Amino acid sequence: MIVTLANAKGGVAKTTSAMFLAAAWVRRYPTAQVTVLDADPQSSASLWADLIVEQGEQWRGVDVQAANLSTLRRARTQAASQGARDIVIVDAPPQGALLAQSMSVADFVMIPTSDTPLDVQQAWATASALPAGTPYAVLLVRAEPHTRAYRATVQALDEQHTPRFDTTVLKRQEIKQAMGHIPQKLYEYTGVVGELVGVLDQLHQ
Repeated sequence: MIVTLANAKGGVAKTTSAMFLAAAWVRRYPTAQVTVLDADPQSSASLWADLIVEQGEQWRGVDVQAANLSTLRRARTQAASQGARDIVIVDAPPQGALLAQSMSVADFVMIPTSDTPLDVQQAWATASALPAGTPYAVLLVRAEPHTRAYRATVQALDEQHTPRFDTTVLKRQEIKQAMGHIPQKLYEYTGVVGELVGVLDQLHQ
């Protein structure tokens, strides 16, 4: 299965979410192989993985690879030969041919967004650019549920019948500072993976 994290706006925790999802996935399925395809020209996921190696750590079950258009085109073939609980996670760029290809190969697209009006508008723009029939859901990240902005965002998404994860990733300094480390405490991403598994299982029925 291929899950792409995409948003037409940068700075919405796509890479952070990709890496925490990878960690949560192998925590849930210790024998699974997670491949993170870093399709963002900023190469943040690749840098994250390099920093882990430089610290002498080995991230068992997770392989981060730089991706280009050819890599993404081959992703479908790679996914077809996977084990039952193996997964490919694509960290997509905010625009261009790589974004389009990242979304076109996906079995499911996750759209991370914060609770600002601009970010939500970009999340909708991303959803509207998906190939017809592509399953997707918005993931609220860096959220502060006690604020008016959060409540207004949830209301707006629900009024537009925008699919969204029930799990919300809260705003935490620990998540923000996780760059370069294997995530140990997974916070709400454990719940996100639980929901994601349910969605992917339904898609394969």
